[in-house]
Amino acid sequence: MTHTLPFDALLLDMDGVLLDTRPSFTAAVVLSARRCAVGPGLGAGWGEPEVEALRLAAGFNNDWDGAAAVALLGPASGPGAAWASLCIELATAGGGPGSVAALCGEDAWTAMRARVTPVFQCIYAGPRALEIYGLEPTEPTGLYALEAPLVSPSEIAATGLPTGVFTGRAREEATLGLERLRFHLPPERVVCDTSPLFRKPRPDGLVALASAMNSHRPLYVGDTVDDMAAAWNARVAGLDVSFAGVAGEGSERARRFTEGGAVAVRDSLRMILSELGQGSKARGPTVQEV
Repeated sequence: MTHTLPFDALLLDMDGVLLDTRPSFTAAVVLSARRCAVGPGLGAGWGEPEVEALRLAAGFNNDWDGAAAVALLGPASGPGAAWASLCIELATAGGGPGSVAALCGEDAWTAMRARVTPVFQCIYAGPRALEIYGLEPTEPTGLYALEAPLVSPSEIAATGLPTGVFTGRAREEATLGLERLRFHLPPERVVCDTSPLFRKPRPDGLVALASAMNSHRPLYVGDTVDDMAAAWNARVAGLDVSFAGVAGEGSERARRFTEGGAVAVRDSLRMILSELGQGSKARGPTVQEV
């Protein structure tokens, strides 16, 4: 990125960008899939690389979808190279729930998605499951408590840009995330996965957030191929949005982001914010610490 800002707003994904959710959502994908898996069960050896391979297939930005996919397809595949090959097959078929349903059948997909979702939610929320999801708690602790902020409110404010969040979380999950981040944003600046219409890679949520903020040239920072696709789909829809990707140097995601036209690919949001802060004019804080 140059030090002259062409952006009028900063729009951020939450998981993997604002919060380290590897110990929470990524772990919950495997744990809930293991509890719900069909046939011989999921077995050992499943972890972050397998979840990452599924996310790279695109269309699995919602982790409840990811958990259902692992529960249905994982037992017959096993982790490692076979799973990576299967994820490539899913990507070739278009990714997302439709690619899984094409292999397993719509009925099997629908049943597993309904089965795995409350299990996932209880694992994630722990004793706060009733508050967040309306479910009776089944776990003494929730994985959400392991999430760690990746930036501070002051670092975001230093860019001088009005800020919003476009996340694949449900509204209650997003509220929990902002609580852990010690961020305060007005409701209209937080767009969540409240309906299929706002599910990435669809552009509708990004367009709606930009509209609510009266933004015409936002920068969207995300960490998945679905985040990038949502940005480019929003461009097709008429929003002059740019995309910056958070990905480790040399990773497959970094390669995808670079080849996909991201204006920047950095190891962390902190690095992106630092560059934005150096190039911005002070306009006052846009996010308050509470």
